[in-house]
Amino acid sequence: MNDSLFTPVDPEGIRRFLFEGAGVRGVIVRLEHSWRQILGRDQYPENVARLLGELTAATALFAGDIQLAGQVSVQLKASPLLPLAFAECSPEGHLRGLARWSEGAATSSLAPDALPGAVLAITIERQENGVRYQGLVPLQGDSLARSFEAYFAQSEQLPTTIHLAAHAGACAGVLIQQIPAEGGIARERDAITFEHARILADTLDASELLGLDATELLRRLYHEDDLRLFDANPVRFHCRCSRERVAAMLRTLGREEAFAVLAECGQVAVTCEFCNEPYPFDGIDLEQVFASETLNAAPQRAQ
Repeated sequence: MNDSLFTPVDPEGIRRFLFEGAGVRGVIVRLEHSWRQILGRDQYPENVARLLGELTAATALFAGDIQLAGQVSVQLKASPLLPLAFAECSPEGHLRGLARWSEGAATSSLAPDALPGAVLAITIERQENGVRYQGLVPLQGDSLARSFEAYFAQSEQLPTTIHLAAHAGACAGVLIQQIPAEGGIARERDAITFEHARILADTLDASELLGLDATELLRRLYHEDDLRLFDANPVRFHCRCSRERVAAMLRTLGREEAFAVLAECGQVAVTCEFCNEPYPFDGIDLEQVFASETLNAAPQRAQ
């Protein structure tokens, strides 16, 4: 490994790397402050927090994948134990996530075999054209990582190895993937390189994944290989909620129902589930919200 290609960076972020001379790429994610921002929004049981952390790390990995230039969200629905676990990462590294759980979730392993009927989905919104693509991921194996590996192998035909880990202080992940080749000698070379990379990645334990930054992690695994490590893409907690978005939601709810809540409670108070930001609306606020709707619906006079 060429140490001159590496520079010290903040451990918070997404880093891509390539095996030189072979069609094998990788992404490393390690999140501290942004993950603690997500975790601090609710009092998650330990196992729910761990699953949400792995889901969050996986979402950042997929957003960092070279081919997926767009916003990525990963959603798991596994009622009744886990009605929702959700994470989202934008191309700018804006990250948010949340989970909802039932009382029984705290004593469950939340492993794939403990979540019958669960639905796991990856949604990608391409930045260049706004096209949305969603792929359903069957829960299989003994972890989320194995389920995601199977998704890439079956749906994308990309041999992939993924490792995920999370605790209260950080969440992290590594993804290594064989890039499609035309065939012949190149494909055989890439397959050999990928298998070599996968075997070494399988020696990682959770403490290393959570405790080492990208440079240290790659040196630990691939010190004899020629790698190219790209500059870090920063990640931070950021919620897309706004007063305008809430107003649009209230217009969808309808004037009659919104004013019924106002009459009963004295105000309409909406709190963002991702960041806990409150958005209160009094009677004057609601009149303004629905005034624009009335104006748009009124017939226009010819000028």
